[in-house]
Amino acid sequence: MWLERVSGPSQNVIEIEDARDHLRILDQDNDSEIQAAISAATAYLDVDEDGFGGLGFPLVSQQWKLRVPGFAEVMTRLPFARVTSVDAIDVIGADDVPASVPPPDYMLTGSGRLKQVVLTSGASWPNVADRPDAVTIRFTAGWADVDAVPGDIKAAARLLIGHFFENRTAVADGPSAEIALGVERLTTRYKAFAI
Repeated sequence: MWLERVSGPSQNVIEIEDARDHLRILDQDNDSEIQAAISAATAYLDVDEDGFGGLGFPLVSQQWKLRVPGFAEVMTRLPFARVTSVDAIDVIGADDVPASVPPPDYMLTGSGRLKQVVLTSGASWPNVADRPDAVTIRFTAGWADVDAVPGDIKAAARLLIGHFFENRTAVADGPSAEIALGVERLTTRYKAFAI
């Protein structure tokens, strides 16, 4: 199984004006340093281009491809908690011919943060070739736009921006314990547990 981001690269969740207000800076003299702190905070909270890190899911809407060797008999679990749609399922058939699974044959379901693709009643998954990339599931994950990202995640980003701005030289690995604890408390409810 592997992931590939198709579109919608990571977007900063805090605008520079918001960061200036948080830092209580009135002029634009430090904008390059502030922008670097915003980028670092976003990278800390968001997944990277391989789908790892951060809170475990894209913050702002991104399209991804999940490649797997085959289907689970009834359902296939998706790797992120904030999946909003399954956009297409393509396969390489047992005869090595590419095909698409018709959208009426599957649906996105979820219980809490666990999202999965399940067969609809009467449908069956197609037979696929014996290869690690036989099935490609294209899906969208993350909040619709920056405005939809919850306030407590933005508050965590502001804490990180303040830390990264004030500590532009080498410090201990990552944010200080106090900052890390504050970020953890603000974001814990968004993380997927035991999926």
